[in-house]
Amino acid sequence: MTESVHRFRSEQLGNERTIWVREPNDAARPSQLIIFLDGELYRERVEAITVIHELEAESAIGRTLAVFVSVESWEARWKECPCFPPFAHFVSDELLPWIEAHWPVSKGRGDHVLAGLSYTGLAAAFVALKSPGKFGRIIAQSGSFWSDSCWLVGQFANLATPLPTAFYLDVGTRETATNVQHREGVLQVMSQIDGVRKFRDVLIGKGHPVKYLEFDGGHDFAAWKNTLPEALRWALPVTH
Repeated sequence: MTESVHRFRSEQLGNERTIWVREPNDAARPSQLIIFLDGELYRERVEAITVIHELEAESAIGRTLAVFVSVESWEARWKECPCFPPFAHFVSDELLPWIEAHWPVSKGRGDHVLAGLSYTGLAAAFVALKSPGKFGRIIAQSGSFWSDSCWLVGQFANLATPLPTAFYLDVGTRETATNVQHREGVLQVMSQIDGVRKFRDVLIGKGHPVKYLEFDGGHDFAAWKNTLPEALRWALPVTH
């Protein structure tokens, strides 16, 4: 495994953050790209590097360049993740071209995957909406689709035609809390599971391919670690 660490400045957001780039174990050209939002959480709490390594050892996923994107700060996360257009442009118009310019990833956008959990699961789906076709697959683990009275769900419901994107959604059967005051100005009226189910139904109704999983658990990292292998097998198939 080869991993490099970079500092990346976004003109869209006016800030910078750490980017970790993990290249596949063999020397062959990566056939696919996955970008993980909440990069430090995926690395430290979900243990995504270990998951990827084990799947590669089993030849269960294709050759993949994995990019982990940190938050600029936890305060900034509250602003950037809930459907913030500059953040979507940062991912699709700044970060993605930079990756493609520096690593020999496939230029087939169907082979590009964007993944997030909780608030960044919402953000990943918003990027797909704002930049159609740049990501062929979205992974949203316990995505916060309740946000802003399910605003993003409504945007997808209003699409005239489906996006060229498939979606993996999972959520825990214990994610049932309602009227949660996360901070001043951020009230979660709908439960996490009801928000994800609502988004699932809208996606299917509009003709998007959807892989959906409800797991026995809550809104926690151990659960997302357990479901991540299935998400990656779906998103990063072995190609020949």
